[in-house]
Amino acid sequence: MLAANTIITDSLAPAVAISGIGLLIFGLNNRIMSTATRVRELNRELRQGSEPERISNIRQQIPLFVKRAYLIRNAIFILFGALGMMVFTALAIAMAKLHYVEWPMVPVWTFLGGLVLMMLAVIIEAYETILNLKTLTLDVSHSMAASDNTPDDQPNG
Repeated sequence: MLAANTIITDSLAPAVAISGIGLLIFGLNNRIMSTATRVRELNRELRQGSEPERISNIRQQIPLFVKRAYLIRNAIFILFGALGMMVFTALAIAMAKLHYVEWPMVPVWTFLGGLVLMMLAVIIEAYETILNLKTLTLDVSHSMAASDNTPDDQPNG
């Protein structure tokens, strides 16, 4: 007969991955909220009117921000899948240890499946980071162009 602490210890082995996935989901949730806030700010600025160059710049940025939001959403959903796989891994380990089922490789495959989903989410977020830099470049380029059009300091006197 197996000791209860052995079953619990072995089935909690995926807990490190579960904690990591939870932290990733938390970070991505914050990221999607800030992206949505930025889209709302740009839309408000667009509705209030601005100079034509700024309107053009905003119209270039908004589709990138929306694409980023969808990428972040997809990464979050994939991470929820990975989280489910890790929880199922813990359950499968416990079930196997209790000899309720004979599936020694199921926990291995579900754990690997969860890791693959985590990797996929990381790849999606890497691409989203590239888009983040594109929106930043558009915003900065407008600011720099606007500052180039301002008159230089006039000498006193």
